[in-house]
Amino acid sequence: MSYRSWKHLLPLLLAVELVSSLDLFAFESPNLANNEGANLAVLVEGHVSVKRKGTTRFEPVVFGANLKAGDLLQVGQSSHAKVICSDLTVHEVLPGVVGVPCVSAHQVLRSKDGSAINVTRGATDGLFPVVLWPRKTKLLSSTPLLRWTPVPAANVYTVAIRGPYFYWQTQVSGTDLAYPNDAPGLSSGVDYKLIVQANGRSSSEEAGVGLGFSILDDKDRATVEKELRLVDKLGLPEGSTQFLIARVYAGYGLRADAIQRLEGLSTRLKATAVLRALGDLYLEIGLPRRAEANYLNALALSEKENDEDAQMMIHFSLAHIYEAAVGNNQLARQHLDATLALATNIGDEKTASQADKKLKELNKTGI
Repeated sequence: MSYRSWKHLLPLLLAVELVSSLDLFAFESPNLANNEGANLAVLVEGHVSVKRKGTTRFEPVVFGANLKAGDLLQVGQSSHAKVICSDLTVHEVLPGVVGVPCVSAHQVLRSKDGSAINVTRGATDGLFPVVLWPRKTKLLSSTPLLRWTPVPAANVYTVAIRGPYFYWQTQVSGTDLAYPNDAPGLSSGVDYKLIVQANGRSSSEEAGVGLGFSILDDKDRATVEKELRLVDKLGLPEGSTQFLIARVYAGYGLRADAIQRLEGLSTRLKATAVLRALGDLYLEIGLPRRAEANYLNALALSEKENDEDAQMMIHFSLAHIYEAAVGNNQLARQHLDATLALATNIGDEKTASQADKKLKELNKTGI
């Protein structure tokens, strides 16, 4: 059925809406007040290291490292470092030992680590189409890219978007589609859900609520565009600029836009921070296996960079995935053991205590 004839379904859709909660479509907007500001290292040349608050030794600083109040930076002679504070001001750090040069309470860049994200069992790719994006996200564009996982032997996919008093449907042979310009307009402030069917199976079989999307309203759009102009004026290298744009997107719940930006950047800039950010975002939208793949790649890069702080947090995030999403407690223990060893080596007592507590909980299960 084409989108032009969707009105014939209106009585049925109205009946569905009467018995369906909008939670089917709505996603959880980010609570910006509870997200900690992120101050990011965007230029590191020479010998630059950081001693985290509550730890006992200096560790190397690499691109994208998140620096917090109370951390100490050590910049060697003839070395350079630039930090972008959470309010999008840029500061050059001079040689010597100094604190993080960020004091503003205005937070544009925000931090959220994968080990703190609530994880649930994800869908199994291959059994039915799984929506990749847009899901659990706001969008800048009203003609978004729609993407889903392939189903073996499927030649045709029926693609539909529905919302309150709204229905559009088409058929395609591939696994992605740009929402057509001549299709019914998607309005801001309305919750929609993408549904894909193939071979008698549907993406609606994925358990859980909040898998929909909405278009960013004009007020928030103006704010985002203003902050993107600030990023552009910083005059940073292209990789740094694209990374910051993705971080701004993520801060406003534009997860699909952030993921697309980071996916493109990851092919050009090999950096642990890019892959970690992708892992965190995929966890937020309920795709733990895709988060796992990015975390594992990030772990390999962090080992090459000798970034033990990043390794520690990646192991912690992976343990979180294997325990809560995959149900593999053996792998969860392995990554918790690695987290504990690295935290002890660095002198991070807080993370060591958290990992030890989680290990004891897992060991009680006997699984």
